[in-house]
Amino acid sequence: MSISGSPFDDIVVGAGAAGVPLAVRLSEDPARRVALVEAGPHYPAPADMPQDLLTANIMSMSAHDWQFSARAVTGRAIRFPRGKVVGGSSAVGGTVALRGIPDDFDEWAAGGNPQWSWEKVLPYYRVMEDDLDFGGEFHGSGGPIPIRRFPVEEMTPVQQAFLEVCTAHGFPWVEDHNHPYATGVGPMPSNRRDPTVRISTAMGYLPAVRGRQNLTILPGALVQRVLIRDGRAYGVELVDGARTEQITARRVILAAGTIGSPAILLRSGIGPAEDVRRLGLDVRADLPGVGEGLNDHPRTGVFMTPRPGAENFGEPVGQTVLRTTAPGSAETNDMHYYMVNGFDLTQQFPDLRQIAGGDRIFGVMVVDQRPHARGRLTLTSTDPHEHPRIDLNYLSDERDYRTFTDGVRLAWELANADPIRKRGDHFVLIDESTLDSEEGMRAYLRATVDSTYHPVGTVRMGPATDPAAVVDQYGAVHGIQALHVADASIMPSHVRANTNLTSIMIGERAAALLGQR
Repeated sequence: MSISGSPFDDIVVGAGAAGVPLAVRLSEDPARRVALVEAGPHYPAPADMPQDLLTANIMSMSAHDWQFSARAVTGRAIRFPRGKVVGGSSAVGGTVALRGIPDDFDEWAAGGNPQWSWEKVLPYYRVMEDDLDFGGEFHGSGGPIPIRRFPVEEMTPVQQAFLEVCTAHGFPWVEDHNHPYATGVGPMPSNRRDPTVRISTAMGYLPAVRGRQNLTILPGALVQRVLIRDGRAYGVELVDGARTEQITARRVILAAGTIGSPAILLRSGIGPAEDVRRLGLDVRADLPGVGEGLNDHPRTGVFMTPRPGAENFGEPVGQTVLRTTAPGSAETNDMHYYMVNGFDLTQQFPDLRQIAGGDRIFGVMVVDQRPHARGRLTLTSTDPHEHPRIDLNYLSDERDYRTFTDGVRLAWELANADPIRKRGDHFVLIDESTLDSEEGMRAYLRATVDSTYHPVGTVRMGPATDPAAVVDQYGAVHGIQALHVADASIMPSHVRANTNLTSIMIGERAAALLGQR
């Protein structure tokens, strides 16, 4: 591609959950020239969009995906979907629109990032939202991302049964899971305006600014590296086959996500010095935290093959959520349980297909919201077409085994309650003997633990005194001027929620912080 004209003020790399709102808000200043660079395609209007991006009930895990794989545990690799399209993972995901809780952000603030306390981030959750169900001090109205909750009468019978079973177990009923102090079971909030259409950041933010002359969207543009001279970023290098092109700017902001942003930093000579030199590059900044500290929400659960008529074809993956505290934990809402209407084993968990004896399973999914295990992202090549090595290291911390063991036992109780159990044929890989055996439970967890696709922490935010920190609280890369990062990779610790809304909030908050700089 050829980009003519004077240098940009800001180049935003990655048009995903954080990058789109960041670029849109920065370009509200008509004097600021902003480029939004995306490796995937751009569909400017809903009429142009393929069905996989519009259909909210099914995750798009192939047509607009980076095709990454990750090592879940030693000897076992899994698919690791990431959106490759304008809108990023917000355009392909499951539309779970949960916020982090106040304790998550106050922990960030206590770690040297006071600009990210709950008090500071709440306004940016609100400004993005058009909450269709609730108002007041905790919710937004008129924002670009609609939030609706599934009415009980819209839910499938097994979802209604899950609500019944959970309340019978003593869990409190929750109308609004995005109230900051909610805990219990209730309808899941979703970024949809109606029952079937996914509203990504591309659909929510970009239509209103399509005519904005100072915002240039560059799709199909793969970033090789950040251009750095005398310790200062001045642009990016794009690669298209054997051809490269440079675009320049006063400032570069990476919003390529927890996988993309550290990979670009490493290809730019920024990261652990030993890793950078191994790639044959000069070290621009020795930052050991780049690619380290990878933290993802692992999931497992108790699943069954459905009886005929209970397959829930075409229904949302989930419509309800139970948020609660794990046994022995002092952290509120650190375990989530989802009633899954169905997983298509041709797309997810393909290794279970033969074991299940069919293409579909349903059941109670368990998600650890505060796992102790940490993984790592590394590169084996400077070629941006070569995928990074992603090591999730699930269950490498004994505490995570204990948490999941308790979680699976509760999921077993819930799944065996008659309103749920009667809709299933047989359980997959688990029975009573599994729960009674330490060895059996460990084998089950290692065989079934998978990702909820919520990676964070590979470009950790923190003060320069923190040896693991890569950026400061304004997203500025330590040791390199005019280079920032603003996406889920900067989270210093995980939020107790899906990363969808929090990533959008990071884009909004970063725009406010950077707009004055």
